[in-house]
Amino acid sequence: METVVVMVAGLVEHDVAVRVWRDRPGSVLVRHVATPTAVRRWVDGVATEVDLLHDCMSCTVREDLKALLEALNGHTVVLHLDPLLEPDVVRRDLDVDVECVITVLDARSWLDDALGDASMVSDQRTVAQVVVAQAEAADVLVLQGDADERTLAVLDRVAPGAHRCTPDTVVVQRGTRPRMIPLVPECGVSTAVFTADRPFHPKRLNDALDALLDGTVVRSRGRLWVADEPDTALHLESAGGGLRVGTGGPRGGRTTQIVAITVGEPDGITAAFADALLTDDELSFVDSIRKLQT
Repeated sequence: METVVVMVAGLVEHDVAVRVWRDRPGSVLVRHVATPTAVRRWVDGVATEVDLLHDCMSCTVREDLKALLEALNGHTVVLHLDPLLEPDVVRRDLDVDVECVITVLDARSWLDDALGDASMVSDQRTVAQVVVAQAEAADVLVLQGDADERTLAVLDRVAPGAHRCTPDTVVVQRGTRPRMIPLVPECGVSTAVFTADRPFHPKRLNDALDALLDGTVVRSRGRLWVADEPDTALHLESAGGGLRVGTGGPRGGRTTQIVAITVGEPDGITAAFADALLTDDELSFVDSIRKLQT
């Protein structure tokens, strides 16, 4: 019998993990909580101090879980994540069946958090990056409080197909992959899709990125082709006022694609990135330089 894990995440106080644990006789409740110098781990109420590795809580939890889950082989483990942790980061490299990811959120404040630029006290992430990552990883979204129609429309796009419920009606339900993001606008929420088969001008691209940080974009992801790095794949990810652009290895194709979930005007996003592409004259100049170098 293999080990099965149910993850429960969320940047809010909740008792959902305990509810799931009680509904599964024989399961084990595990919780990790950060302290300034260590991680405190509870297993069915018994606490143990775990030394912090590399000043990284998620690294510490992942390494601790590898040994713990091996010791709990054959059990169902209800894993109550620290509020700061993102499920997809924790589950990385864990060789177990994650049956379900449950994310608990405050339905009344989640969208404001997801659009904001407030920083986490504990690290360099923004609150938006945490709450959006927790929501999009969910197979089940547990809404505390009443959500308005715009928040529900955003969640339909951030976590398409996720089952929604309340703390009193929570269920463990395995999600389906892949998930398709709705493209039809709803309640002022749209999905902007930008594609191009020519590279960006690096300076104009830097200016265009501001279109993702104007307080209307909940989540964006993309693969970028930039003229001064023609052989490198650049990956874009934003949530609210938080943005990351990093390298992702060799380029697989000379194209750009960006998808953004916005409560603003999607045409403004696509226009900003279109204006950042190389012009015909610039593209001809770049091509001539490359020919001289070969």
